[in-house]
Amino acid sequence: MRKVLFGLGVMLSLGLFSACSSDEGNELFKVRNFANSGCKSATRVGDEGGILYDENETIEVKGLKDGYLSINHKNALFNCEAGGFNIIATIDGNVIKVTEKYNADAANCICPYDLYCEVGPLADGDYTIIIYQDATYDQADAREHTRFNVSYQKDLNRIIDI
Repeated sequence: MRKVLFGLGVMLSLGLFSACSSDEGNELFKVRNFANSGCKSATRVGDEGGILYDENETIEVKGLKDGYLSINHKNALFNCEAGGFNIIATIDGNVIKVTEKYNADAANCICPYDLYCEVGPLADGDYTIIIYQDATYDQADAREHTRFNVSYQKDLNRIIDI
């Protein structure tokens, strides 16, 4: 009986030890710290009646100390009745796909939004980032908005004009 209890104790100890050690360093790629500005207002009307904005659409990417990449998509144009946003990001090799999903109620207007998120963790290296936009919450229907390359490192700080 003692041998059975001892053997059971050893198996439990090994099982607990291996569970702890296999969890260390096994972080999964994810999105964190998502935020959006809400609908920003237009600032002036163009010569032909179209609405103009004082700022261009840009994406600012920064390397963070903990291996994450911040992505700040400024002045992204969406339906002015976008009921809410969500960001989905995946990585396959060195390709990062970021999908900006939103609920779109029927409206005949657009306005700029700022969308912010952090993705990672990443190793230093070269990555292609593809930004998709999707109003259906079905990633298969997402349309590619832009793509660009970055060399990720903790001191990365770059602005991409769209």
